[in-house]
Amino acid sequence: LAIFQPHLFSRTKDFMDDFAEKLSKFNEVILLDIYPAREQEIKGINSNKLLQKINIENKNLVEKNDLSKHIMKSKCDVIVIMGAGDIADEVSLIKNEILINHEL
Repeated sequence: LAIFQPHLFSRTKDFMDDFAEKLSKFNEVILLDIYPAREQEIKGINSNKLLQKINIENKNLVEKNDLSKHIMKSKCDVIVIMGAGDIADEVSLIKNEILINHEL
């Protein structure tokens, strides 16, 4: 399971096809909205456009507050979390959610 938070509208625009190609190699992908950092939105560049280019069936665009719920639905054994935005803030929450649910 790949969880990806694109960072910057300009970077997503420049590397969208490359991101889609690499993400398509995973069994499952969860995308978050683009983390804009210092940039203004670029019209037509968004995570939904990237999602459409990913060539796998099991892919979703989710809100960050719904991330744990989507992870828990996954049947994947390995989770890869990628991004340079505030996705790092979610790692401990995800880890705790997985540990709690596996203890049940």
